[in-house]
Amino acid sequence: MNTLIKKINIGTLEDKPVVMMSADIWEKMQAKFLEMQEDLEMYTSKTYKKSITRARNSKKFFTSSEARKKLGL
Repeated sequence: MNTLIKKINIGTLEDKPVVMMSADIWEKMQAKFLEMQEDLEMYTSKTYKKSITRARNSKKFFTSSEARKKLGL
């Protein structure tokens, strides 16, 4: 992310700050922000935390071949 920030130009237009960057940098930043937003929503979700706790407390295990079969791989 720091390398992206270094490629951003900040200027002013009519005494207001303006940020200039290439479209590919903008797309990379949007993807990173979306990923961070999804992570935040995931970590603050009560149902997500409950499902993790339930899975950790479960004593059911699968071999790698069983997991592949269940996932259709």
